[in-house]
Amino acid sequence: MAGMSFNGTVINDSATIVDKAGAEIKSGPFTALAFNDGALVTCDASKVPFGITTAETEDTVAAGEDVTIQIKEMGLWKAGAAFDKGAALASDANGCAVAAAAGKFIFAYALEEATAAGQCVRVQIVKAGYVPAA
Repeated sequence: MAGMSFNGTVINDSATIVDKAGAEIKSGPFTALAFNDGALVTCDASKVPFGITTAETEDTVAAGEDVTIQIKEMGLWKAGAAFDKGAALASDANGCAVAAAAGKFIFAYALEEATAAGQCVRVQIVKAGYVPAA
């Protein structure tokens, strides 16, 4: 295409982005965030996760403040319940990882088992689409 150039500045290979919090975020590090009206909010079970808050995330981020999220590759995600290694994962109502049920968006796969809620586990972010209905 004439006039188009790709000199390294249009492709960013970073696994993280920074964007604004659209509302107060109280979920802290290693929880899923989603976009709502163009700004980041704590993901709930009805939203599609966009990324996971990083280790440096404060327990509370005020609306309008910058928040860093991991949007690809391997990272940590806080479990909302126990699940097996290899499980397809979706977000629960608090932005935590749970086994993806029918109709839920698969955001990641578990690289290790979670034995209890609150445990941080390694995951591979895949954004694989929706689990088919039963």
